[in-house]
Amino acid sequence: MNLQQITIQAFSTSSTNETYLLETEGRFFEIGHDAAELLTYLREHGDSDESVGRYVDEHGGRPTKEEITAFMDSMDKKTAGNGNAGGSNKRKSFLYSKDFIPAAVVERYSTMFSRLFHPWVMAVATGLFAALDAAYFLFFKDTRNHTPIDIYIIIGMYLFLVTSSLTHEFGHASACRHYGAPHGNIGLGLYLNLPVFYTDVSHIWKLSRRQRCVVNFGGVYFQMLLLIPLLSAAIATGSNLLKYMIVLMNLNFLITMNPFFKFDGYWMVTDMLGVANLRQKGKEWTTYVWQKMRGKEPHTRPYLLSLPRWTGYSLMAYTVVVSLFFGFYFLYVIPMFFVRFYDTFPTRFRDVLADLSYHRMPEWNDMQQICLQLMFLVFFTYMIYRMVRPLFKHIIAWKRQ
Repeated sequence: MNLQQITIQAFSTSSTNETYLLETEGRFFEIGHDAAELLTYLREHGDSDESVGRYVDEHGGRPTKEEITAFMDSMDKKTAGNGNAGGSNKRKSFLYSKDFIPAAVVERYSTMFSRLFHPWVMAVATGLFAALDAAYFLFFKDTRNHTPIDIYIIIGMYLFLVTSSLTHEFGHASACRHYGAPHGNIGLGLYLNLPVFYTDVSHIWKLSRRQRCVVNFGGVYFQMLLLIPLLSAAIATGSNLLKYMIVLMNLNFLITMNPFFKFDGYWMVTDMLGVANLRQKGKEWTTYVWQKMRGKEPHTRPYLLSLPRWTGYSLMAYTVVVSLFFGFYFLYVIPMFFVRFYDTFPTRFRDVLADLSYHRMPEWNDMQQICLQLMFLVFFTYMIYRMVRPLFKHIIAWKRQ
C-alpha cells in the first residue's frame, strides 16, 4: 500500500466508535480511530523503522513494532484485493461483469439530469407518481378484455424493460453528480443466476448516510419519472400494452428494493442502519453467538455490539430473516425449478419439434417456457461453475505442494 496515495476521512456510520474511510486507488475501506491515527502518522513521517519506533515511544509502547508490522501486512493484503468499505465493489459481487457505456458518456447525461434531485423536485415527482400509481391500481386497472400476449407485445415489453433498466442506472449516476461524487461506467453483470445492469458508484461512501440513501433511491426514482406519462396515458386510454408495462415495472420495483439480494434495497438498508457490509457484520454476530453457546470464548467482539441498541436489534433481525430467505431460495426455489424442468421440459420440447416437423408454428407458450427454462439453467450452471472453480484451484495448488 502506497501511503502517499491514501486519503482518510470521517465515515458516516451508526457505530458508537469513531470510524474512518480509507481510500486508496479508488477502493474504500472502513477503519477504526487507532488505525486512522497510525496511517496518518506514517503517511506524514514515512514508514521507516525510525518513524515506527517514534510512534511506539509516543504511545507508551502500545502498539508494539511487531503489531504495527502485522497490521501493515494485513492492510497490504486487503488493499491488494477488490474490497470496499462495505463490500460494495459490484464487480466482486458479480460472477461476471462487463462495462459497455464509458463514464465520460454517462457523465454528459448525469450532469444534465442531476437537477432532478433538487429536494422540491423529488418531493413533487415522487408524490405525483405515488398518487397516479395508487389511483391506477385502485380505480382504473381493468383486467377484462386484455389483448392476448403475442410475440410483438413480448418484444415490446423486453425493449421497455431494457430501456427502463438503463434509465435506472442513469438515475444512480445523476444522483452522484448532484452531490459532487464521481461515478464510473455502466455495465452488465451476472449476480447469482440473475443478469442485471450496474453503475459504479463506489465514491458515494464519502457522502453522508442521507445522501447515500438518495443515490440508492435514484434508480427507482428515475423509473418513477418514466412511469408518470405512461400511467397518465394508461388512465386516459386504457391501453393494454401500457397496462402490461406498468405491472411489469411495479414488479421490478419489488425486486429492486428487495433487501436480501445486493440490489438497491440492500444498499438502502445498509445506509439507513449505518452499517457497512450488513452480511459480514451479521455473520460475525452469528459466529459470536455460536461460540458462546458452545462455551467457547470468542476471539473477537462482533461489530454489532458497538452499535446503538435498536440498530443492533435491527441488524440481528435482518441477519435472521436473510438467512431464512436464502435457505428458502437455495433449498426450495432452485430445487423446485429442476423438478418442474424435469416434468415439463421434455414434453414441451417434443411438442415444439412435432410442430416444426409438420411445418406448423409452435405454441408461443411452449417456446416462451423453453427459452426461460434454458436461460435459467445456463445462468445457474455458470453460477455453480464460478463458485466451485476457486475450490478446484486450491485443490490443484495443494497437490502441487
